[in-house]
Amino acid sequence: VSICQHDPEVKAAGINNIPAALRTSRELVVLWDERYFTRLWCVYEIAVAESVGRIPIRVLPLDVYVLLALSHLYGFVAAMGQFWLLVQVPSEMTMRVCYVASVVVSFAFQAHVGRTFARMYETIQEQFEDFDVRSADISVESDRASIFAGIEDMFGGSLDTFNHRVRTSLRSAAMRSLTGQRAMIPYKCMLWLVLPCLPFPLFGRVSEFDQNEVSVYFSVAECLYALMLTLCGFPVLFAAALELGRRIATGTRLSGARAVLAYMGVGVLVACLLAVWIWVAYGFPASMALGKMDRFGFQTWHAVPVSVLMNGLACVAAVWAFRPQFQAECVGHSSGKDAAGKGAAEA
Repeated sequence: VSICQHDPEVKAAGINNIPAALRTSRELVVLWDERYFTRLWCVYEIAVAESVGRIPIRVLPLDVYVLLALSHLYGFVAAMGQFWLLVQVPSEMTMRVCYVASVVVSFAFQAHVGRTFARMYETIQEQFEDFDVRSADISVESDRASIFAGIEDMFGGSLDTFNHRVRTSLRSAAMRSLTGQRAMIPYKCMLWLVLPCLPFPLFGRVSEFDQNEVSVYFSVAECLYALMLTLCGFPVLFAAALELGRRIATGTRLSGARAVLAYMGVGVLVACLLAVWIWVAYGFPASMALGKMDRFGFQTWHAVPVSVLMNGLACVAAVWAFRPQFQAECVGHSSGKDAAGKGAAEA
């Protein structure tokens, strides 16, 4: 919305008509940083969306999503680098070096993102609890009276009513939009994050497997592994790295080399879990399909049900981590009185 700055009457009319413009919106996306609630114009947008009653408000922390974008970029570079190195130097040692450089560092970076998210979450909580529209800053001080008058008109003539709404119902809905599941990030966002990992399941076949004619049981087990690793395995492991990074932030003030070591420790731990999972979900069934487990009484067809069982565990873990823990709510209500009552009940 563009507001005229040189004509006071036109400016006042523009401010008064912001609600009409926002009523046509399906959602208000808050690109949050630590200064968002200190800017009065940003606060006024929140007030308008809250008063309309039909517009959900979604909070997107800028710092966290910038870090996730950088992680995404690193994943693509690492995947392409692994392809190139394996073509140039096709050896077992090359594969291990690529594994350490791409997977361990990626999980370590997710731990850093998790720690950043935890600190950001605490900051948002504090800003909601201490919110007071009167303390917000504005570049043109003469606009303050017009904005305050607009907020008072939308909230029964009282700025305190708006403050209460922000501290209760808006705070509750905003926090739920950030942490609506056990994992820190929703499943759809996590799928986008693990997109660079798509090439890694292609390296599941080791050289000795490629030199043999494989059975249909092997192909089924391999395809199921690649699918579940991408859709369930990687999202769960990334979520685990984020959670471990968040726990690092709890009660600790690590910095410098100590923080890097902590992140790398998380990266090594989660990478080891990935290595175990690859053997359980792929190596074990693949060995059955290739007849290498005959001496233990397994037949080649056993690879399919074993693969279904082992990879099914990844689905269970993904559902547990990403299933919404409560019904999502839209921020805003039909009347100020109902909203204040619901906010008080939630508080």
